[in-house]
Amino acid sequence: MRVSVIVPAYNARDDLWLLLATLGQNVLDPGDSFEVVVADDGSGDGTERMVRSLAASVPYPLTCRHLPRTARSSRAAARNAAIEAAGGELVLMVDADQVVGPRFVAEHIAYHRHHPRLVVLGPRPDLGEGEIDRERVAREFSLDAMPAVAWGDPRQWLLKDFFSENLNNLQTCWHLMFTCDVSVRREHLTAVGGFDEAYLDWGLEDTDLGYRLRAHGLRFALNPAAVAYHQRGRRVSAEMYAQWSRNLAYMIRKFDGAPEVAAQAVVGRALNPADRGLRWVDAMERFEYAARALAGRLPGRPAPRPLTFGENDVAAGPEKAVAQIAEAVAEADTVVVDETRAGALAGPVQCLATPHELDYFHRVPAGG
Repeated sequence: MRVSVIVPAYNARDDLWLLLATLGQNVLDPGDSFEVVVADDGSGDGTERMVRSLAASVPYPLTCRHLPRTARSSRAAARNAAIEAAGGELVLMVDADQVVGPRFVAEHIAYHRHHPRLVVLGPRPDLGEGEIDRERVAREFSLDAMPAVAWGDPRQWLLKDFFSENLNNLQTCWHLMFTCDVSVRREHLTAVGGFDEAYLDWGLEDTDLGYRLRAHGLRFALNPAAVAYHQRGRRVSAEMYAQWSRNLAYMIRKFDGAPEVAAQAVVGRALNPADRGLRWVDAMERFEYAARALAGRLPGRPAPRPLTFGENDVAAGPEKAVAQIAEAVAEADTVVVDETRAGALAGPVQCLATPHELDYFHRVPAGG
């Protein structure tokens, strides 16, 4: 599989350099390869010059597409330009201010091998205050060379603490498609028309794409091992919240007032710096249950059927266990408890399209 890692960048030279250096340490399985395409969105800090200079020394094809800065410049337009210049069958999106480990690209590929119509998300934790040892990180990826993680990815909290670790079972999975760490096959991006470049400001251009990909029939999965670390945390400012609100109004108009699109307004309560009376995970819980009600997924069903799998059940591969799960959930709501050390069933379970509820939990037994 050939992957195109696309990165939009605006005055991000130093951060981007570190991302490109850590991508250079990525190790792929035989036959797989990746390129990196940077869309320089009219930077004035030498971003394009740095990328072109670095291209001769990194162990992967690296190109830069420079876009003039205009009133219509946007993250959506920059990503579309990078996708247009990309040659891979799989498009992996990251932001310029990230660093990634040596299995980052391979972990995205691994999940896409499970199913051809998949959107794969990876966690994006925020690093805390302090300096990154840039020379060491560029030479060898080590968490010891960076500040400790100060804030985990709240999407993982939402799944583990409120619902289950099956992202595809969320009615609102499309809302969680953040382009800081996500991959999808190029053919599906083309089929839905890519990013909507009418989103000029911060927020929801990726959610809009996720909504259309879900409507196109794609399944959603979160791979907890495909981690991209944000080099510094950032809170939503009053200006960013105002931009998000304007973009939400546009999205509601665009999709003719679809109730599940309009229901995203509850998430805005957690983003508003003048309010913040509602945590993001609590807002998402309300949004998810509202979306389930709109889809007719109401409570009151019989207790789900539990299925537990250990190492012996997947020793020869996960296929038999997955077939058993598919058979069970075709008849009734099902809960899968995965007691394998590596969570061998996480990817396959999230690829299953089912007529009933399918919850998944990875629980390694003590001493396992």
